[in-house]
Amino acid sequence: MNKQIQIEELNNNTFFWKYYFCWSRGYDEKEEINIDEVLEVVEINETEAYEWEWKFFNQNDIEENPRYVSGKINDDLNYAVEFAEYEINFFLNDIYIGNLGGHFEAWFFTLDELLAFEKYPNLFLLFLPMTGIQENEKAILKPIIVKHLNAIPKFEAHLEYISDCILNGLVMQSPFLETNDIGLTNTENHSVRNITDYPRYREGVTLLNKILLSFINE
Repeated sequence: MNKQIQIEELNNNTFFWKYYFCWSRGYDEKEEINIDEVLEVVEINETEAYEWEWKFFNQNDIEENPRYVSGKINDDLNYAVEFAEYEINFFLNDIYIGNLGGHFEAWFFTLDELLAFEKYPNLFLLFLPMTGIQENEKAILKPIIVKHLNAIPKFEAHLEYISDCILNGLVMQSPFLETNDIGLTNTENHSVRNITDYPRYREGVTLLNKILLSFINE
């Protein structure tokens, strides 16, 4: 099996997006359930879903040869999302920006950066769980999430609920900050942009800040 997943394969793919968002940090605050339980409202044939997942991610060989989605956005920016056995890893220009899994590192993209990807719907949804927002930004992002989830079959009956639960997992305790000679950083635990706690990420964050600023302003 080809290790690379063509991003077009994700178009309106109910099995993929239900699988994918189960890895996110979303939750239902009122019912106190995590996103994987929340997504049980998306009714699919579980046997078919299991068979699809096993085949799509080549589970027989996922440890040694994980599948990935990658592509070039413009001359200065490319991306890769790698589906490893126990985590999903994210890269921009071959620079690690975080992962979803047991030892997650997320809250990398700002709201403005995420919105710059909106013209690429699959990328927008892929990068959504890697985004950090403030509580007052929920109202800005929610209708955009609803719009994109509405394109996925079987999600449409629960758009408001699923969107609210995804948004809950994006809220940070502190805002992004402008840091001299580096650009945008934050002080959030489990964030690659927290260069105070994780100085090893400083060089990559500095480089990506310049590229992302240019991408936003295109």
